[in-house]
Amino acid sequence: MAQAIGTDALALEGGPKAVSVATGDTWERVSPLEKQYVNAVLDDYGSAYGEIEKFEAQFRDVVGTRYALAQCNGTSTIHAAVFASGARLGKEVIVPSVTWHASITPILHCNATPVFADVDPETFCADPTDVKRKITPNTCAIIVTHVYGNPADMDSFRDIVDGTDITLIEDASHAHGGTWDGQQVGSLGDIGCFSLQGSKAVTGIEAGVATTNCPDLYDRMVALGHYGRTEQLFQTERFAPLRNMGLGVKYRANPLAMAMARAQLERLPELNEKRLAWFNRLDELLEPIPGVHPQKTYPKAVRGGLLLYAGAIDPAAIGAPVNDVLQALVSEGVSTTPAITPFGYGMMHLEPLFTDFSFEGLGGPWGDLPAEARRPLQPGSLPVSERVHDTSFWLSTPVDPTEEWVEQTAAAFRKVVENGPRLVELAARAG
Repeated sequence: MAQAIGTDALALEGGPKAVSVATGDTWERVSPLEKQYVNAVLDDYGSAYGEIEKFEAQFRDVVGTRYALAQCNGTSTIHAAVFASGARLGKEVIVPSVTWHASITPILHCNATPVFADVDPETFCADPTDVKRKITPNTCAIIVTHVYGNPADMDSFRDIVDGTDITLIEDASHAHGGTWDGQQVGSLGDIGCFSLQGSKAVTGIEAGVATTNCPDLYDRMVALGHYGRTEQLFQTERFAPLRNMGLGVKYRANPLAMAMARAQLERLPELNEKRLAWFNRLDELLEPIPGVHPQKTYPKAVRGGLLLYAGAIDPAAIGAPVNDVLQALVSEGVSTTPAITPFGYGMMHLEPLFTDFSFEGLGGPWGDLPAEARRPLQPGSLPVSERVHDTSFWLSTPVDPTEEWVEQTAAAFRKVVENGPRLVELAARAG
């Protein structure tokens, strides 16, 4: 007669899954409002480009900046911001390794040098102390990423750049509606960069928007990517001779994307309220579990956008390797991945593109980049970032899941942690 499996047995061993319910998320990713706004553009095709100006006006009102510049994607906003900072051959831009590669590649596009900084181990955001150590006379910009929608320590970064000619760029791609000391992200640095890609809280499926209060920085971004509308947008005389040609690059947004994003922006406060509620509840449930550390938020910060629910696993406290813990969580029905960390986060400084990938035979700017412009780092050079990479977990992130799903997700973590030594036994047996 087969031995009965206890309810506390790991799902890996045939026990019942801790998460037995679906998220129950009733949030409409595309509501009737998005369809109404997009159809209105199609119905008035001759006025379609006016939708871009409508979105820009609405976005600058929400963020509280003088200017908002809609673009075709979030990567192009980082390119525009880095370009506006004066990045070029011989200049350096400091950037965290815990970020997406799109925060870094535009530095190379401007022939400048990425200088990687470490992060705060609890918030996963750039460490101001390490950033300050990396500043040289060649530093023209600092990029800080509000990782997964968690605002960075903007007071410290403002203190670093105030009184200098260093441009502070916020990569707010994950953080729509987040605040620092009551002020919207995207208005705290010199330039804010937002992605409106399909996974983001505000989306046009593929789009982006940059914000600033500085007319000179705004004009530089306009000149780079908005030929055809530059003449009407320029605020200064710097680029006036270029008229509507600008510098000849087109990063203009699609009006249909802007219509969708405009509706999404109107719905953002509700999305943030609902997502923040379950994030905070799951934080409460996971905090007491040994070896599980939800991503922390600075006291002055309120998360926005909340792209992913994330945290770190301490294998020493649990008594099992991180990969084994993640595999067990997946078996219990937790909506995570058995792989460690989203691609590259925390290890960007070791990626071949930023170390020793050969650019020989390529056109500019890559072919023109001297070897010394990239400074290969060795494993261990950014220990906190690498630890974040090696120990992080992240969950799929519904907007309004049921309380039961949240409770069961926490119960799965508790169950796996309590069976830490057993995971090691199972791994050894499988090996």
